[in-house]
Amino acid sequence: MKKLLFISLVFVSISSCELLEDATENTQNIDIAEGLKEALRVGTDTATSKLAVVDGYLKDQAVKILLPDELEQQIQEFKSFQINIFGFGSVSGEQIYNTGFPAFGINSLASKEDELITGINRAAEEAAKEAGPIFFDAIRGITITDAENILYGSDSAATTFLVDRTYSSLFDTFEPKVDVAVNSVQINGQSIEALYASYVADYNEILNVSVPTGLTNFSSIGELAGLNTISQPDISAFATEKGLDGLFLKVQEEEKNIREDPFARVTQILEDVFSLLDQ
Repeated sequence: MKKLLFISLVFVSISSCELLEDATENTQNIDIAEGLKEALRVGTDTATSKLAVVDGYLKDQAVKILLPDELEQQIQEFKSFQINIFGFGSVSGEQIYNTGFPAFGINSLASKEDELITGINRAAEEAAKEAGPIFFDAIRGITITDAENILYGSDSAATTFLVDRTYSSLFDTFEPKVDVAVNSVQINGQSIEALYASYVADYNEILNVSVPTGLTNFSSIGELAGLNTISQPDISAFATEKGLDGLFLKVQEEEKNIREDPFARVTQILEDVFSLLDQ
């Protein structure tokens, strides 16, 4: 009887320990989930607050938005050519682009490019103000399993999670905001959309300018340079895509900072959870 009672007590003791371990493990899991949510709240809030201000994109070389890729490539090809113009000798595309060619009524495109890039970045800065609520909705949906995978994953695991969960919603929210911005934000009295249309039109017009190649021979600059006129890419979609790339890059930087720097863990739960990575 005593032996049976002893075995029962041992069983109860073991079961109690297992329950305590399960409860402790479950509490830790919950803490990890809450800690990850807090980290993402801090990270996304910091990232958006850095970008959703004047010059947030424009003055940060890591996220500054330049011309659309197709246009940028064409401009680089334009700048690299050398043509012979009768009476003027060898003329470079770089020279025409930066200083113009007054003898043929060509004005510089360089200043227009600067204005256009400023405008595109202003549009992204305006749209970034709308990112917070979308991020927070995704963060609230983090499960315990998600949290464990994120915590013990790569330095960008949380950012990757957000990209997977929020990119489509952010794009759908961003693009209309960017579209409004490119039609309403003014740079030197012109909307970004108007600047963009004017820039592409001026570029195409330069290619069509006829210049002398001999006493009686004329050819267009485009023909001499081997370049064709271009269409106007969708500036809103481009600015939206690049704006989101910059936003997620900043979130990734904040995540890495919280993981690696104890001083970046600005609340107790961040300290408690991320200190697990320091062990």
